[in-house]
This record gives sequence, C-alpha cells and structure tokens, in this order.
Amino acid sequence: MVKIMPNSSPVPLRIALLFTWDVSLKIWAEKGLFEREVLYYKKLAACGVHITFLTWGDESDVIYADRLHPNITVFPLYARFPRASMQIMRAILSPLLLWVSRSVFRTASIVKTNQMWGGWMAVLARLIFRRPLIVRTGFELYRFTCLQNHSRMRRLFIKCMSYLTYKQADLIYLATPEDKAFVEKTFAVDSRRIMIRPNWIDIQTFCLAVPNQRKAQTNRVLYVGRLTAQKNISLLIEALAGTPWGLDIIGHGELKESLQQLGHEKNVDVQFLGSIANDKLPAFYHAHAVFALVSDYEGNPKALLEAMSCGCAVLGTHVEGIASIIESGKNGWLCEKNVDSVRDSLHTLMADQSLRERLGQAAREKIVREQSLDGLVAKEMKDYHSLCRMPDKNEASQSPQ
Repeated sequence: MVKIMPNSSPVPLRIALLFTWDVSLKIWAEKGLFEREVLYYKKLAACGVHITFLTWGDESDVIYADRLHPNITVFPLYARFPRASMQIMRAILSPLLLWVSRSVFRTASIVKTNQMWGGWMAVLARLIFRRPLIVRTGFELYRFTCLQNHSRMRRLFIKCMSYLTYKQADLIYLATPEDKAFVEKTFAVDSRRIMIRPNWIDIQTFCLAVPNQRKAQTNRVLYVGRLTAQKNISLLIEALAGTPWGLDIIGHGELKESLQQLGHEKNVDVQFLGSIANDKLPAFYHAHAVFALVSDYEGNPKALLEAMSCGCAVLGTHVEGIASIIESGKNGWLCEKNVDSVRDSLHTLMADQSLRERLGQAAREKIVREQSLDGLVAKEMKDYHSLCRMPDKNEASQSPQ
C-alpha cells in the first residue's frame, strides 16, 4: 500500500485546474465520466490540497459541487461571462475569462491543465499571474492530430499551441515513454521537466471478482470506448464473423450506425449497450471472458487498463500505446491488424480458461504495481511541494549569474 503524505505546509496548497477547453462538469456527467475524472482530485483534496475547477460551463456546473470534496471549489467560467454560440468566437474571447477568474489565479500556488487542448489559457495564466505551471496530457495532442490526418491549418495551430504551452511549463506530465520521446524531439523540451504519469486506476473499484463468483461469458467479447475510426471496431466485428462469439460494445460515437450495419451484414451478434457510468464498469469486465482493443494507435488507453485491473484477459493490436502495456503471453495477448490474426488470437483466448486466468492475474499485478491511484497521487503531492519551493523560472532566468 502506497502511503500518501498529507500537505504539511503551514500555507495551504491551492491548485487552479484549467479544464480542457469547452468541457464542463455537465459534459463529464452526461458522458458517464464524472466519478472517474473527479476521483483523482478528491484524493488530492483529502491530502489537504485546495483545488478550484475552472470549468467551461455555466451556473449548472455548480450543482455538482455537492458531489465533490469540501476542499474542491467549482468556478464555471461562463457563469460570469456570456457564452458565444459559435466555437470560434468562444476561442477568441476565452482570454477575457482570465480577468473573470483572476481571484482564483492570484491565490493559486500552482496552475495545472487537465489536457493540452486550451493550452493558450495556461500560457497566459502563467505569464500574467506568474504561478508554476503543470501541463498534464492524457495523450499527446499534436501526435494524435497528425495520426488522424487533420487539416494542415489545424495541425499547425495545435503544434504552435503545444510548443508555447510546453515551453512555459515547469513540469510536464506525459502518459507514456513514447509521448516523452516525441515531445523531446518535436518541441525540443528539456527531458528533466517531463514526468511519466500514466493514466491512474482505482484498484479498489476495478478489482478482481470475488473467488468462485466470476461468471465470465465465454461466448461474448467486450469493447469499451469511443466508436471512432481510430478504434478499428469494424476489424473486430469482421474477425468475429463466422465464429460462435458475440460482441458487447459500451460507449458512444459517430460510427454507431455503420457498425450496426456491418454487424448485420456479417451476421455477428453485436449488442450496443450505450454509455455506462464508470463505477459500474467492473461488473461488465467480470462478466466477459475477453476484452478486446484493436485500435490503429493509442495513447495510454484507460479502458484497457481498467480491464486489466479487473483481471480480464485482454487482447490488443501490436501498435504504439498498446504494445507498451501488454506483454504478449504474459499479461495479455497481442495480435496484428488483420482479420486472421485477430480471429486466431480470440480463438486462443476463448478456448483456454486457464490461460485467461493466468493472463488476467498478471495483468492485475501490473496495474497495482505501476498505475494505482494512490501511487500516482503520492508522486503528484511530491511534485507540488517541489514546485512551491522553486523560484519562478522566468525570474531566475533574468537574475544575474
């Protein structure tokens, strides 16, 4: 068990958390992400840290305050400023919200981003209020933008925003060693400012099933996540064609209708279960023999980590972001991005209960060892104390040698 040291400073640590641009607590709740996303900050708040959520919501975000720790305050930016209907206008006007929220930044010990998108606000807050900045990214935004072949203008904008944000950061949290190498090379960032902070898992909630009560359905495969092209769910459906196995899908996205049609064409029993609250997911992981993620690429996929923490046998494609987590034959199974490889791998796992149990146990041990919630909170607490003892890097760079 990791011991989390509480804040021992006579002055309370105050964190101003800038939400991902255009995201609110209401959006988290509607997508079933609320409990998962706030739990990390509840843990930090329980250590004596005072946190202000600077959300891109309106007055309706305040109603969620009762579901948070007493040390967490909700500051909806659009409760005090009119929200433009057009996204481009919201982006142009967003810097004005620093004035609206100036009291939060003036009293903050540290400014932190929840993701890179909206990083221009973090840069301005760092320069105006001269507070240490932690830039946290669950995935490297510019790399994903390139992989998704977005427009040249969008890629240029995100590259410039990322460059400025990384350069102003005192600490950078990246989820994977691959992201770290990419940022060092692409943005010429000093590696000493980069910390590997993978996605955390609440190992108490995402736990092993009670012995003798795991009722895994040996004829069903589980997928949890967005229904987007990156996730390559069509490959999974095609691999299941002609087999006795069905597919349960939890999540939402723009490809739902086309995936339903593909399942019908391939005569695959595909059940779309919609969005499920995060704290309800362990029951689904326990109820399935295999969790499959056959994406074209990944960052540090939360659903895969949750399935592993629940002791589920996991199948993933041999791509960046998955192959760095799964050791094939040891804590999961890797396959190539083609129908035959996915189908053969599913057959291997579905046919061998003892193999699934062995892989699931090793997967659980990996998550407990490397990505537990308490372990990552303890590391962040140390970072807070370290940053609050540092001089302002801009001031230091101007001081005589």
